[in-house]
Amino acid sequence: MLAAGLLMPAISVSRMAVFEQQYSLIQAVIAYWSEDQFALFGLVLVFTVLIPASKVLVGAWAWLAGRNRPAFARRMLRVLAAVSRWSMLDVFIVALTVLVVDGRILDSADIHVGIVLFAAAAVASTLATQRLNRA
Repeated sequence: MLAAGLLMPAISVSRMAVFEQQYSLIQAVIAYWSEDQFALFGLVLVFTVLIPASKVLVGAWAWLAGRNRPAFARRMLRVLAAVSRWSMLDVFIVALTVLVVDGRILDSADIHVGIVLFAAAAVASTLATQRLNRA
């Protein structure tokens, strides 16, 4: 779900109701870089790509390797639980981007299936982390 949410169209920006361009979340990150908006690039990259991907990878590792090294897996799951508290911040950043674009004169923004999948992946990874912590 996370990969699909990052790669599928997530937002479309219309200008003067004539020109419309769709972006996936990955394309939005790249667009921030190419427009020299490095602070936004870094913020969106960290909270939209790096943290969610690392949550999935660490969770999968803890699930697979936890049988052999349970104490270390529990420590990693505590770290993952702390990071999961920030998991909806990535969805908030996307929503904030839509609001900023929508506030411009003659511009509008709409969300697409990529945002839905991305939000579902954030919720699913949080639920998976909670379940692993109970195991």
